[in-house]
Amino acid sequence: MPGRKKRAGGLPRWAGPFYLTAGAITLIWAGVLFNDFLNVPERCPDTRVRCGAFLTTSLRQYTMSWVVFDVALATMLVVTGWLALRRRDHVQLPASVTGALLFVDAWFDTMSSPRRDRPLAWAQALFVEVPLGVLCLWIAGRAERARRERLADALRRLGEEEGTS
Repeated sequence: MPGRKKRAGGLPRWAGPFYLTAGAITLIWAGVLFNDFLNVPERCPDTRVRCGAFLTTSLRQYTMSWVVFDVALATMLVVTGWLALRRRDHVQLPASVTGALLFVDAWFDTMSSPRRDRPLAWAQALFVEVPLGVLCLWIAGRAERARRERLADALRRLGEEEGTS
């Protein structure tokens, strides 16, 4: 219909497939980490890692925590992608949660990486996780703006109908 506003604030058509793909890639990555979880004793005779000044935890616990976190992140990426693909306004909440998870992922990757892995962690944070998180927040903002515009239009039409009756 000409003159009809787009749903979801005119989100770009690529947003849905992009986030669905990112979710699938993250799920594959979680599978790789889970494989590491299953093979830790074979790969590493000392399965204790240092976490903080006084604490140690098993490498298996550490790996499993990242597996679960990445599955949660993949789930939110897929939900965000699905709602963006369907052009739903309520993509704003999952997009916000996904952005927050990406920022947390970037933070913990860069802060908890061993020295040898820090350049890769920083590259992933600066070129993947943080930009993707900012994009999530942009999507959430666009969807919220569209929702508010439609609400204002509906209230304006309701006022016009009451004024004419």
